[in-house]
Amino acid sequence: MFAFHNSHHRHVLVRVPPLDKNPTKKRKVSKSKHFVPENSLVSKIQGMFNDEETSDVLFEVITTEPDEDGSKRVKTSTLFHAHRLILQVCAPMLEALFEPTYLLSSDGKLAATITDIKPAVFHHLLWYVYGGSVPKEDLETHAKGIIEAADKYNIVNLKLEAEAAYVDSTAITARNAIDNLLYADAKNCALLKEAVMDYLAANGQEAIRHRLFDNFPSHLVNDLSVTTTRKISTGNKRDRFNMMRVSELRRKLHKKGLDVDGSREAMIAALKGDS
Repeated sequence: MFAFHNSHHRHVLVRVPPLDKNPTKKRKVSKSKHFVPENSLVSKIQGMFNDEETSDVLFEVITTEPDEDGSKRVKTSTLFHAHRLILQVCAPMLEALFEPTYLLSSDGKLAATITDIKPAVFHHLLWYVYGGSVPKEDLETHAKGIIEAADKYNIVNLKLEAEAAYVDSTAITARNAIDNLLYADAKNCALLKEAVMDYLAANGQEAIRHRLFDNFPSHLVNDLSVTTTRKISTGNKRDRFNMMRVSELRRKLHKKGLDVDGSREAMIAALKGDS
């Protein structure tokens, strides 16, 4: 890329270094023996989280819960203040909720209504968009809610963190294997799906005894086959992607700057297409 610099009315052509389009690749970081404070940009952006004074858009998260005696349902509203520019960059699908003809709040801000996400989950979602992190305990407590919200609004890294927390904190058993498998398939949770397949491959007799294969989805048979044959793979280069575990596939995709969300088949196809 070139830019013109006017020096004493003379036009000088200056080469501008190209923007790095692959931010995931490793770079050499300059280190000094002298103390230098860290870049404060992230903390400043986090400081803008839910700041009413500087925000220009508003989310109204509405939930309906039964009252104390269960005789009627009570509607509650929780407000979250946000900044449209941050949403445009970090969560475009959330930003897309604000159309020019959408609702206006009492103070003239564009407003969007959320009715299918609990306030605690939306708080984690929006905080993550502002560069925050979700504590492990909260990831485990709200795992499915966060997975579903992050999946809906394409906050991929948060979805994967919640999925990993769910897998780490959930013991797959004969009672929950198929339910978890169907959920993983519906939400494109490849890591959870792999965990269920690992259980079925290692506990075949128990799975048969509980008749888990009676309603096994036919389109997932290949995933189960991969799991059962992974240990006896010959290491053929043609099979190297097919035999990889989900975390390894995601790591390679991330290193190449490719999308890490999706089914095993989609991840393998992306890696083969980039090879």
